[in-house]
Amino acid sequence: MVDSIGMRETILKEFAEKNTLLSPGAWEYLDSVEDPVSLVRKMVKSSKKLPFPVGRDSLESFVEPSENSSNEKSEKKVGSYPPAVSEIRIDLDITGNSTCTGELEDFTNYFLNRYHKLKTILGKRREAKGVMNIRSVKKRKGQARMITMVGDINTSSNGNKFLTLEDPTGKMKGFISSDSKAFNKDILEDEVVIAIGHVWGKKDKFDTTFSIEDIIRPSVPRNGNNRKKEVDGKIAFIGDIHIGSTTFLKDKWERFLSWMESNDRTVRDIKYLIIAGDLIDGIGIYPNQEDELEIKDVYEQYRILGKMLERIPDRINIIAIPGNHDIVRNMEPQPSLPDDVQALFPGNVIFSGNPSLIHIGDIRILAYHGGSINDLSDMLPQVSSDYPCSAMKEMLERRHLVPVYGKKTPVAPEKEDLLVIEEVPDIFVTGHMHKTEVTQYHGTLLINASTWQDQTDYQKMRDIHPDPAKVIIYDPDGSKVDIKKC
Repeated sequence: MVDSIGMRETILKEFAEKNTLLSPGAWEYLDSVEDPVSLVRKMVKSSKKLPFPVGRDSLESFVEPSENSSNEKSEKKVGSYPPAVSEIRIDLDITGNSTCTGELEDFTNYFLNRYHKLKTILGKRREAKGVMNIRSVKKRKGQARMITMVGDINTSSNGNKFLTLEDPTGKMKGFISSDSKAFNKDILEDEVVIAIGHVWGKKDKFDTTFSIEDIIRPSVPRNGNNRKKEVDGKIAFIGDIHIGSTTFLKDKWERFLSWMESNDRTVRDIKYLIIAGDLIDGIGIYPNQEDELEIKDVYEQYRILGKMLERIPDRINIIAIPGNHDIVRNMEPQPSLPDDVQALFPGNVIFSGNPSLIHIGDIRILAYHGGSINDLSDMLPQVSSDYPCSAMKEMLERRHLVPVYGKKTPVAPEKEDLLVIEEVPDIFVTGHMHKTEVTQYHGTLLINASTWQDQTDYQKMRDIHPDPAKVIIYDPDGSKVDIKKC
């Protein structure tokens, strides 16, 4: 069977040529079929792109029903909701909908989609009255306004800024004087904004320049989401569990689980638990990570976490998104965990992608692991990695989770840009920074969820000081927030 060395090497080679590998569950399944090599070749031949890793369910889909009927199936139906959670709906999830192939056309479609989505949001602002496209602006003199994507930004020796302005009709040069109102607005590449100013220079595509006097961002309404939110039960938030790390806080995590099992009054009212990514520590995520791993098998890390979460009462619906340490693609948006990993968890766990827009009743929760917080803290003086909500405010202002393409946060050029914040959330939750922070911005509750990992040597090197082992609890009745320290 698959244990034959030659057969195993053949199968490994087939999948390596497709830039993927097999999960332990998939190897176990191949041991149960009559001709594993034929099955593998059938799958490889029929599929342009394979998941990473290939799970048992993916293999089973290439088996004829008669071949598959005698094989034992996992008892857990992954990707489905537990019975009593009809009030939960998940949108903005890339899982199963990725179109990215890496072709040049992907990048064109991605930026066009980003532009049109943000143009629609900007078009609702009063400042959008009278906007024109670049082609029309080039034909006129004097005052004008346009909805444009910002391209390259350069600063002259005397402090003035020169930038490229783009829309589907063309490009033109932009100029911002150091004494302009627009100068101090910390403009970033790839932003889509309303640019207000006047046209000067020769009227041809090379020398026409738009002098920008003011910049208007999509932002979120200042009156916020003050509508009454009727949801039965409280919502708890945690993140960055990092099972498998030697610095995983076992004692504090045990206190958390014991508290969730208890008859504590607060716990009795919790109906939902949202985990904001990095369920496990993973393998090969940062230099010399193997020296800080207690469990060096990612599937074992997930299996242990799954057993731990069985202790949380099944009346509590758990919603988990992945992070950069989880076993999904590193590029954002990230799909939910593979099916064979989901099967290791209890039935009250719902898995979704990163990011996801989670509707619990009429509460809109934007859950994003938070990879771009690092980028924004590098680019904007008002953003600090010690206060991640400062970056979240900038995301809401620009209505995009990863405002600048091509920085440290890898982004997949999908046909639809799912990182645009189209709906204003009632709650915006991130993790990643291992901090605990709660604040409000224009009526949206901002939460950076705590971690369950102590400081690693890598974090010491980067001067990161975690604020661990805290649970943030939101009560829709009166919009109250409590923090439980474990």
